[in-house]
This record gives sequence, C-alpha cells and structure tokens, in this order.
Amino acid sequence: MVGFIISFILLSAMLPAHVQTERLMHVDWSPTLFTLPILITSFGYHIIIPSLTTYMQHNRKMLRRTLVVGSIIPLLIYIFWEAITVGIIPLSGKVSLFSAWSSGESISMTLSRVLDAPFVRVSALFFSFFAIITSFLGVSLSLADFLSDGLRLGSKGFKGRVLSVLLTFIPPLIFLVVYKRGFVVALEYAGAFVAVLLVILPSLMVLKLKKPNQYQSPLKKALLCVIIAAGVLFIIADVMQQKGVFKPLLERYNHVSTSI
Repeated sequence: MVGFIISFILLSAMLPAHVQTERLMHVDWSPTLFTLPILITSFGYHIIIPSLTTYMQHNRKMLRRTLVVGSIIPLLIYIFWEAITVGIIPLSGKVSLFSAWSSGESISMTLSRVLDAPFVRVSALFFSFFAIITSFLGVSLSLADFLSDGLRLGSKGFKGRVLSVLLTFIPPLIFLVVYKRGFVVALEYAGAFVAVLLVILPSLMVLKLKKPNQYQSPLKKALLCVIIAAGVLFIIADVMQQKGVFKPLLERYNHVSTSI
C-alpha cells in the first residue's frame, strides 16, 4: 500500500502539467454500454465484506463508514487516472488510446511513449503493479476467509488457516499451468461473473430472505428489481463486448482527427 501511495503521489506531481484540456472536452456516449462490464468489475469489492464484518466485530456503523470511504477513495483515483490518460494520450494515431486498445498495450506504456519520459514510465508501471497487488491481496484474503468459513477450517487453528491459504492459491496455480489461456478467458467474462455474484444474487437474497411478518415496501421491491435488471444488462453488455458487437464503435476512432 505504501508503494501504491508513493507512486500515485509521484504521478500526481508529474503528469497534470502535460494534460491538454481540449482532449477532455471530447464527448461520445455511443460506447457507454461497452464500459459497463469494466465499471462493475472495477468496483467489485463486495467479496471482502464478510471478512470486514468479522474484523470489525459486526459493527454496522463502522462497516458502513468503511464501505463508503473505501468506495470514494478508489473512485477519486479512477477519475484522476482517467483524466490524466485521456488528457495526455491522443484519441487516435500511431501512439494513441485506440492503438493501445487494438494492440492490447498497457496504458502506462502508451503514456510513457507519448511523453518520452522513462521516469514517468517507471512510476506508471509501479502504480499499475501496486494497484494489481493490493487488489490481489483483497481477493485472496476474502477467498481464504470464505473457504475457512465454508469448510469450517477456523476451528482447526493455525493448521486450518494454512490449509485455507493453500486451497486459495494452489488450485488456481495448477489451473494456470495446465491451461495458460484460462485466466485470460475467465477475465474476459469477469463482468458477467461479477454481475451475477455481486448484483443479481444479493438482490434476490434480499427479496427472498426477509424476516417473518416484515413489511417490504413496493418501492424497495421495485428498486431491487431495477438492480437485478441492471445486473442482467451488465451480463448482456459483457457478452456483446466479447462477441465484437462494440468493435465498429471503437474502430471508427482510427480515422478521426489526431488533434483530440
């Protein structure tokens, strides 16, 4: 986390001076559906809530505050990073957002090529690396706690904890060695998995698992139905994205003016 903060501060100090505000003025809502799977995956931290609940000893007030603050901080970082990359990297051209998307090149690499600054490249790479590591730690912790709870390994003390950690890392490692492309394929449909696990299922649970004689307002039911419908929309958008439906919307940027 310290490395992530340091790299973020360095980028915050170096990059804003290179932003061209006219690039931030470009607006196009047509590919919005394309971004939905990415958005839901970016905020798919719900799996760590059970671990936080245990850690905070079921203190609802503290848990709510943690979730709100923990959502706002990454949101601000996302907005900053998007503004920096969109404001610096041209939309089209040989080295551009489109070329990065079409070739699969990381934005940090494209950013360093645009600025021709090795130090920026190193800082951006560290920023991306620590962002991935912190996300990996959160997911790993939640999965280990999930396995420990589901398999009742917590009662076995240290041995149970070690076993839950081994079950967290060994099976994915074996799968990755046997089927190297499996991770990429799973990641391509991550938005759909997240939509089912973190949007649709929790909403269905709230609808189904109400207390006896508990009144549930029509407004609440309607809101839950809207959330479920949004989850279905996320899944459809993810499938459409993988089938190449949105590709023409993005490829046209290969022919637009390089001034933006």
